[in-house]
Amino acid sequence: MRKQITAAAIREYADLTGDHASIHLQDEAARQAGYQAPIAHGMYLMGLAQSIYLTEHRTYWIQSYSMKFNRPLIQGAVACFAYKVRNGEIQVTVTEEDEDGEVIAEGVFSVKEGVFSP
Repeated sequence: MRKQITAAAIREYADLTGDHASIHLQDEAARQAGYQAPIAHGMYLMGLAQSIYLTEHRTYWIQSYSMKFNRPLIQGAVACFAYKVRNGEIQVTVTEEDEDGEVIAEGVFSVKEGVFSP
């Protein structure tokens, strides 16, 4: 699954969570930190990974999760989310579409089926 990380989505996440750190919202602050543009919140990417998985697996519920962030994702980039079942857990890998598949983040979900039904 692919998802473009827009300035509007980053702003909306910041407004919902109260995390208005300038590196996520202001071009100049991002440049001073060494980035071309503002970066997405790590928790926003983790939430997207979970949301995408649950949209495709509507009878599942995430019980626990962990995610490691390898590098930031710049506003405007396209994130690619890939899932694999391994040892009864869901492994997720987030890569950037245009960066030779470089891993942005990787994590694991523990899920249970039948807990939630829309």
